[in-house]
Amino acid sequence: TAPATPSPQPIATEIKVLPTPVSPGKLVVYDELEVVMVEAEITDSYINEYGSNREAPAGNKLLWIHITIKNIGQNEQVLPAPEHYSVLNRTVEYKSIYGHRQDYADYMALTTVLVQGQKVDAWLRFDIPTALELQDLQFAFLPKSSQISTGFSSSEYSWGDHPIYLWTCTP
Repeated sequence: TAPATPSPQPIATEIKVLPTPVSPGKLVVYDELEVVMVEAEITDSYINEYGSNREAPAGNKLLWIHITIKNIGQNEQVLPAPEHYSVLNRTVEYKSIYGHRQDYADYMALTTVLVQGQKVDAWLRFDIPTALELQDLQFAFLPKSSQISTGFSSSEYSWGDHPIYLWTCTP
């Protein structure tokens, strides 16, 4: 008879758990930036900066996230790129896209450097499925990453241990 070959033992891995989200209006401090998700709203269409009506893509509606960021440090700070923000519905992640609404400051149009004491106030647009409502969603700020890392050991991926800040989309 052949000798028994021991079967490999499963390796226990720590699954990254997202932080508890805060309510809109609550600030978080990362490095020398104060970040606040002020509010969220859903629309089916918008008037763009040229006065044209834009409809949500078929099967979607538009989620708008209003944020403020303030440089509280002594030096210039680089404004986080749009890919450092996400909207989550459980394990599904949505990224912001261009959508400049008339009379609303668009995040993607902001200057990339904040001087000492400077505060910016702008909106991000996300396309979400029509079935979702604000209570289904969370807004995420990922200062060192461009994607959420859940469902696996954070040590398996280079972005796994980066900070994540979450807000609920309802007060």
